[in-house]
Amino acid sequence: MIYLTGDVHSKSLGNWEQKIISEIKAARIYLEILKKYNVSCTLFINGECLDCEKNEITNLLNYNVEIGGHTYNNFGKMNVIKSYLYRKFFGCIYGSFAKQRKDIQKTKLAFEKFGLKMTSWRTHSFASNKNTFKILKQEGVKYVSDLTGDIKPFLKEVIHLPINIPVDQNTIIYGKLKPENREPFASCVKGRIKAEEWAEILKKRVQYNEKNKIDSIILIHPETMAVLDNFKLFEEIAKFLSKYKSAKISDFNL
Repeated sequence: MIYLTGDVHSKSLGNWEQKIISEIKAARIYLEILKKYNVSCTLFINGECLDCEKNEITNLLNYNVEIGGHTYNNFGKMNVIKSYLYRKFFGCIYGSFAKQRKDIQKTKLAFEKFGLKMTSWRTHSFASNKNTFKILKQEGVKYVSDLTGDIKPFLKEVIHLPINIPVDQNTIIYGKLKPENREPFASCVKGRIKAEEWAEILKKRVQYNEKNKIDSIILIHPETMAVLDNFKLFEEIAKFLSKYKSAKISDFNL
């Protein structure tokens, strides 16, 4: 089974990619391609998007997509010093138990005001710790997908669906990101590779997983695919994935 996911961030993130295309616009094109190939998807979206980009989010709901939480606004204004201190004192850049709970509750409220139930979640930059999962369980979230590696889905506070395919944004060369560049908070590779190489790795891993009855949990960012080559490679991947059954994160049964 294919569990394709993407992350969508609010305008306040202010990264270099957002100067090229808005993340909501990229998400709509992404979903249009998936509709063409009948592939299901879960998008993890900042709560701030639901509060500030309501019309755009409403348009996304016309597609075969599940919307999950992705923090309210990516920890607010994060910097190297703040990141270091949070890691040192709290074990992750998401901060203290109280700070995490406040952010998760704020995100949940944004979902409720929009008329959605927040049952799935991915912390921005995979920055969860054991406190995160306890809070998410208390707030009614049942599924989390922010661990990475060859780890089978498991139940601990919530159902975890670890990403078991290399992540596009942390792996490929694109835009300003060269082979030597690494993500400051979520790098999972020693050096970046060409997007076409990554796509071949993805295909081979999915084929292996299907042959061995292993679920493929995939993260591909809409905005990254837009900036890379205006979704040309993503359409190739979507066509490939259409050969297999796909589902949303909350469809998963342990």
